[in-house]
Amino acid sequence: MWWKAWSGKGTVSKILSEKLGYEIISIWDMKRKLAKEMWINIHEFNLLWEKPENAKEFDLKYEEYQQNLDLNSDIILDSRLWFYAQPNAFKILLDVSEEIAWERIYKAERETDRQETLQAAIEEVHNRNKADFERYLKLYDIDLRDQQNYDLVIDTGDKTPDQVADIILNEMKKRQNAS
Repeated sequence: MWWKAWSGKGTVSKILSEKLGYEIISIWDMKRKLAKEMWINIHEFNLLWEKPENAKEFDLKYEEYQQNLDLNSDIILDSRLWFYAQPNAFKILLDVSEEIAWERIYKAERETDRQETLQAAIEEVHNRNKADFERYLKLYDIDLRDQQNYDLVIDTGDKTPDQVADIILNEMKKRQNAS
């Protein structure tokens, strides 16, 4: 599963995990844990991650980890490189407008992502998405915005996390029945 910042991916992943009994493997949780261990916030961590000299240490390490996962295992991989590292997996993009993402990040209770002002939230979402798009284009020649990279694209802006999870579950059932 890939997402734009604040598209609801974490909540939807938890719902799917509970309904399917799948394990969630989150690259963002790994990043937050590393940031905390380094005594920096997630924004500072992302700035380090974006530096070209850190690409091998960060992105390529995560890519290798993802490529070595068993495609037949019951996991939800929360990652931007999932479709690239596991091309035969069921690949989902959760999309959301930056305006809705701004509202979500501003209202968030997360210690590592909380923004003090709406303007800071706006800048955070825009900069985070832009940096991710540019980094993956440069490192992998991949345009994360190209919807052809995904099997299912869902705009979460007007849907609850339960509705998004139901859409995913229905699509999974269709695919299972077709095979």
